[in-house]
Amino acid sequence: MALPTFFVIGAAKAGTTSLHSYLDRHPQIQMSKVKEPRFFAEPEDGTPYHQDHVTTLAAYEDLFDAGVDVRGESSTDYATYPRRQGVPERIEAMVPDARFVYLVRDPVARTVSHYKMTAALLGEKRSLVEALGDLSNMHSPYISPSLYASQLELFLRRFPQERILVLDQADLQADRQATLKEACRFLSVDDGLDLFGLDEELLSSGEWRSYPAGYADFIARFVAPRFRWVPRGVRRSLRSSVERVLWRPLETDLPDDLRSRLEELYAPEAARLRELTGKAFPSWSV
Repeated sequence: MALPTFFVIGAAKAGTTSLHSYLDRHPQIQMSKVKEPRFFAEPEDGTPYHQDHVTTLAAYEDLFDAGVDVRGESSTDYATYPRRQGVPERIEAMVPDARFVYLVRDPVARTVSHYKMTAALLGEKRSLVEALGDLSNMHSPYISPSLYASQLELFLRRFPQERILVLDQADLQADRQATLKEACRFLSVDDGLDLFGLDEELLSSGEWRSYPAGYADFIARFVAPRFRWVPRGVRRSLRSSVERVLWRPLETDLPDDLRSRLEELYAPEAARLRELTGKAFPSWSV
């Protein structure tokens, strides 16, 4: 039976794609063949699953190599309560000795970045102000993932604190090697390796544009597989050049009054997260 020994549980738009890739390059770690399998993100509770949701145990086990001792997967839906409920309980039932890496980011910046991605790739047509509303909907896909303390507390009810590592995206960006060494020590693998390719930051959202419906799926299914032989930097440059000509940048200015309301919403969560982790998160706006 091959199941993960650890989970990267979020947060969305905090660098989990990059972290998943970095960890997978470590010779003592095997990350799932599919990022975001979301196997434990049930029940549906009225919220549709992503098309790549892995639904059967057999398919889930097939993502892991039983010959590797340290196996992981990354699913940001695991830390989106109350949007997705019961995740820690399900993991505890099947992987009681699991460890968790929780990658977080300035909650206001994360919320805006999440909106940009959804507007660019997933058909969000509302403005940022309309999409966030009066900030009372804790089931919102933009708000719930930024409630870091609330998410962490749910896992702490089921797992001891020493099995949960909270990392700041700002540290991953500023000193990638040191942050990854901390993760390696937490996972009990060799932290003396200089992993290659760590200058890459995957899925950066600096230039999201108003793409047509189906664009992301077209790129993933038909374009990317045919050009994997082209160096990543060259591919990114060519794609950006084409997109600048065809589509306008997203307009996602954050009005001052909305920023203030988001900071007021997230400040208590950030304060509790600092108490829970002992970390300062000095670059955050709250």
